[in-house]
Amino acid sequence: MRALFFIVIFVLAASVGLFAQSGPQGPRVVPRESGDSAIADRYVQWAEQQIKAGQWSQARNALERAADYADVSSDISYLLALARFNTNESRGSVLQALGNAIQTRRWTRYSEAEARLLEARELIAMRRYSSALDALAIFQPVAVETADAAMLRLAALKGLVNNGAVSYSVEFRRRMSEAMNRYPRDTRALRLLFDYANYAYTDGRNPGNEDIAIIELALDRLPFLLPRDPELGWIAAPFINDIEKARQTLADYRAGSLKPNPASLVSALNLGLLDDIDAIEELFAPVNAAVIDKDLVVNVWKLLRSEEGRDHMARKIQGFSGTITEDEDHDGYHESRAVYKEGVLQEYHFDADQDRLEDVAIIFNSGNPQWARMPALSAVVFWESYPAVQRAVLENGLYLPAPGGFRFAPLGFIEICPSDSTPGLLYPRREPLQQNITRRMLASFAVSVQQPSLEFPGGIEHVYLENGIPVNAEVILNNKTVSFTEFENGRPVTQWLDLDLDGRMETVRRFRRDFFAGRSALNWDELQGRLSQGADFRQLLESSESDWNGDGKFESQELYREDGSVVNKWNP
Repeated sequence: MRALFFIVIFVLAASVGLFAQSGPQGPRVVPRESGDSAIADRYVQWAEQQIKAGQWSQARNALERAADYADVSSDISYLLALARFNTNESRGSVLQALGNAIQTRRWTRYSEAEARLLEARELIAMRRYSSALDALAIFQPVAVETADAAMLRLAALKGLVNNGAVSYSVEFRRRMSEAMNRYPRDTRALRLLFDYANYAYTDGRNPGNEDIAIIELALDRLPFLLPRDPELGWIAAPFINDIEKARQTLADYRAGSLKPNPASLVSALNLGLLDDIDAIEELFAPVNAAVIDKDLVVNVWKLLRSEEGRDHMARKIQGFSGTITEDEDHDGYHESRAVYKEGVLQEYHFDADQDRLEDVAIIFNSGNPQWARMPALSAVVFWESYPAVQRAVLENGLYLPAPGGFRFAPLGFIEICPSDSTPGLLYPRREPLQQNITRRMLASFAVSVQQPSLEFPGGIEHVYLENGIPVNAEVILNNKTVSFTEFENGRPVTQWLDLDLDGRMETVRRFRRDFFAGRSALNWDELQGRLSQGADFRQLLESSESDWNGDGKFESQELYREDGSVVNKWNP
């Protein structure tokens, strides 16, 4: 019956020309008509084929074009969210598509329950743990509890506890015990448990009795779960009290793995399975060294027993080429990455909320910061000599501070992995007390701002500032001044212009004096923010007079009323 239904739909669609041929980029977008649901389902089917073939980008592109049909198909928005997730689009864009799918409430192939699971996963990655729990609470009324939902709930609770919300500890333990009893062979619960304990007790504290009981249960089950998840061998090793048993468990894992997890090096070194040199060689082996975790590097260095080993590691890291990532809060998602070439820092990238949208990207030259891009503000900062800023570009404006007058230092530097005789690697660390760049900050430190003229195409307007407050401005076109404006308390007062570009400023404009009354002075940021079209002062005009023939008399005059009307006068 279902096959017959689709045959009928296809015949009807073909007869009225609703469907177009599918190509490598997906079905051609067609106008909205009565067959919306059928067309939407065709997009979904085509996207599913691409996803099955591993062509996530093509599926995403087609689903983006099918957005017109998202109001009749939750499946389109859900698959779009899934495609964005798998092509590393921003997590915000994934959540936006999921929100559309849930709001539409017209499901055919998928369900709100699946959307809620992906929503919770993305919220956890962004450290929005309470919101993830809310999403999972909604999940329960729309679907039977599943192992996936239980593990995501545990991950959210673990995140809350590890980030200082200790009031959730009891709930985390209760849910952990519940998950281990309901899904005894699901190894994800053990991974979450050991990760929680590894982070919760890094300060040397001993686990409490409640945690010990759960960990002991996990260790009792370990032999039965290792065949299903061999990685548990190195994850659990630090929690096995019997040293010989821990050593044997880890040795079995490493012997049975073609490519042991680099994180297992810490326990292997600590338990004596590897000596210093062998551990270092494995850490920096080409198969591991393209991307290395910073804590792993430092922890291996801390466990080295000999000065020979420390010398060897210092030399290795001095010539390191690759990326070092850092996961400061140990939630499984790195916030920063530093790119090196032969031990010299090339790039640094930082994503504070882990939404896959960088907060800052810094480019280096010979290890020195040269410029930084801040996408959220659409700003680029160029250093003259770090941290002294030479110039900053914000949207269409170029902000120029006095030499050494503006210092912006988003990074500090530490040395990692040195030995007594050999220096280590210079590693960047985000300065938590450094305020992020803002438009007001740039205006406050700038002595001038350059931007394209709104009135003279091709001209550049130069606005001169004192303590961020405009003093005067000029427009340069073809190396000639075609406009000059005087300011008073940050407000434009009088402007002289050469509108006919004959080299003589024949026009005088005056601006309303009551502009933003009550404020002593307006800085450049405030002035731009209060004007509806940025720095176009013409919206503040009170009058304009022009002497077109140069006889010293104004032939034309315009008076601008507050209601928007203009009175024109002509004096021949």
